[in-house]
Amino acid sequence: MAATNGKLLLLVLLLSTAGCEAEHRRPANVYIPNGYVGWVRIEYEVKGAPELERDFFGPWEYQRFPKSGLLRTSSKLNDGAASVNYFYYSDGGEKSLPYEMVNGGIISWCVKKLDHSYFERDFLTFFVGPKEEYEKHKHELERFRKGDCVYVVNSLDDLPKVGNLSRQ
Repeated sequence: MAATNGKLLLLVLLLSTAGCEAEHRRPANVYIPNGYVGWVRIEYEVKGAPELERDFFGPWEYQRFPKSGLLRTSSKLNDGAASVNYFYYSDGGEKSLPYEMVNGGIISWCVKKLDHSYFERDFLTFFVGPKEEYEKHKHELERFRKGDCVYVVNSLDDLPKVGNLSRQ
């Protein structure tokens, strides 16, 4: 009987911990198409889009960007900081993407419309590629900066255009 009660208690603790974990951002493994250079964006809570893959008991969330550089998901962008690992992927497998290849970027919480309201969709956008290439394109985002974590844009269409520059 004690063993059964112990298993039941363990199950309740695991489920309650999993419930609490859902309120905070999870650490993420981010997968970018091999050779991609340019802006990428992930948009959250998009109706009809698939949820992000997540470990059931583990902490990881998996963000696999398509070749277009725009990932849409029905998953919610939760609060809090989380660690991120970056990878290039191809049919041949995956390889680490060095952190110095991830430059600039913002989260929707730092972006407001001209009327000071927030956008109806949460997002993250950042640049993937060598620092020299980022320097050529950082103005596409920086022109909207009004302060530390304060950007003002007319619409989401004003954000840097996603797309692989190495194919242009």
